[in-house]
Amino acid sequence: MEAMADTKANPPKRYYTPEQAQEHLHISRATFYRNVKKGRIEILKFGNKSLIDADKLDEAIERKEVYRYKH
Repeated sequence: MEAMADTKANPPKRYYTPEQAQEHLHISRATFYRNVKKGRIEILKFGNKSLIDADKLDEAIERKEVYRYKH
């Protein structure tokens, strides 16, 4: 039971691939990497994989550093 309670208190980290983040934000690949270059989106490297922390991306959206376009 403790394991279940711990999972609710500390949910597992969520990550997006660059493609998933682009889809989530409704932006093009070029716009996505422009935001990376400007430091608005941080890419984490795990071996040959590139991932974006979903919580940090959501925080950047809330702070209006990154915009989520609605189509």
